[in-house]
Amino acid sequence: MSQQLPLRLRLEGHTSLDDYIGSAADKLLQLEQLIYLNGAPGCGKSHLLQGLCHRALQESESALYLPMLATLDSSILIGLESVSLVCLDDIDDVISERPWQIAMFHLINACRDNDTKLVLSATVPVGSIAIELSDLDSRLKAAYLVSTGTLDDDEKLEVIRLKAERRGFDMDREVCAFILSRSQRDMHHLARLVDQLDEETLRQQRKVTIPFVKNALGL
Repeated sequence: MSQQLPLRLRLEGHTSLDDYIGSAADKLLQLEQLIYLNGAPGCGKSHLLQGLCHRALQESESALYLPMLATLDSSILIGLESVSLVCLDDIDDVISERPWQIAMFHLINACRDNDTKLVLSATVPVGSIAIELSDLDSRLKAAYLVSTGTLDDDEKLEVIRLKAERRGFDMDREVCAFILSRSQRDMHHLARLVDQLDEETLRQQRKVTIPFVKNALGL
């Protein structure tokens, strides 16, 4: 590769596919080759991509999650087809630029020839992206399409509860509902709050109650 990879490339620990509520995780596991994943900000696209990479690594396959594309040069894509699984996050941040279009087109072809699974995420449906390079446009529109959908409040409560359970502490529905009512509602932020609570429960050895959450998270 012609440049240094982002320092934040390391996968986040909380991004397990087992924590994801919805059908998108199963679809991404079942599909092969080129996949286009779209969903609104905060609906779990980054979680899914990192979860896929975690699963691949657990199965002794090579995997690469590449975020922050806008901070990189398009040449970063050269040679990625040598990895078993490549996940590129938020391609709509760069795909309007012709160098990125050309590099993406060549990567898609190389991944196909090398039998590499390539998952691209964006906040908009594939038909809403204006692509100058017609060959790339046709490749993207031929990809398997997966949408994250939007979680309702009950599903978000279940996500919070599951994340806490997997970290070894219990949060009842009342506590989960309190967190949801006092914080940002996107899943990335909620996952961070659960991580904070995990640290505080280990440090203070206390049961997770609403007063504890208020004090630990400043809500």
